[in-house]
Amino acid sequence: MSELKEKIEAAAQYIRQRSKITPEFGIILGTGLNALAGQIEAAAEIPYADIPNFPAPTIEHHTGVLHTGTINGRPIVAMEGRFHYYEGHSLEDITLPVRVMRALGAGILIISASGGGMNPNYDIGDILIIDDHINLMGVNPLIGPNDESLGPRYPDMCEPYDRELIALAEKVSMEENIRAHRGVYVAVAGPNLETRAEYRMLRMMGADVVGMSTVPEVLVAVHAGFRVLGLVAITDRCLPDALKPVRIEEIIRI
Repeated sequence: MSELKEKIEAAAQYIRQRSKITPEFGIILGTGLNALAGQIEAAAEIPYADIPNFPAPTIEHHTGVLHTGTINGRPIVAMEGRFHYYEGHSLEDITLPVRVMRALGAGILIISASGGGMNPNYDIGDILIIDDHINLMGVNPLIGPNDESLGPRYPDMCEPYDRELIALAEKVSMEENIRAHRGVYVAVAGPNLETRAEYRMLRMMGADVVGMSTVPEVLVAVHAGFRVLGLVAITDRCLPDALKPVRIEEIIRI
């Protein structure tokens, strides 16, 4: 057994001791999106600090609690707070919870995040349903020895985001009158926001929204065999010719 798999099994075993839920869905709650945790009919609330091999979040608004329970009767496991590369975590630590959720039985992963809208047709408060992504973080969590029991050496990325789940999200957004767009997310390392020239470059590359997370977890999720849905709350407009300073408090409020 690889060292990584030992870490996964130790964490999963501890969670199973605290909760008998076998989740269908894994959920990652991004910046400012922790309110969903209040809608979970909880079986267990487990601080990350108690789970073997889980890192600790260093950002105040990422709580650091793993929830198991149900939403509308469907069994889920949800991360209230995620990890970012710019915090200094290794990519293995950032993505370990994804592998643990898979080991617990989840087959669908819903990843949420906040991001800056570069597409001029997007407005603050809109939702991006991620259709595809660009990885400009300069790193990849799949580099290194591969444990074939966790996933293939060369995972295919022609469809990292599940087409049926995208269509379902579009249908729900129309029924609920939520402004949602299907587009491309680009991930950068952060923690600084981008310059005007960088926004122009990213837009020319075909990206609609920019953020500092999500892609590492998606790469590992695809490697592990998850069906993935990615949703981004657009919290600021990143238009080079109308750029204004952004406050984190405003991002969280939106």
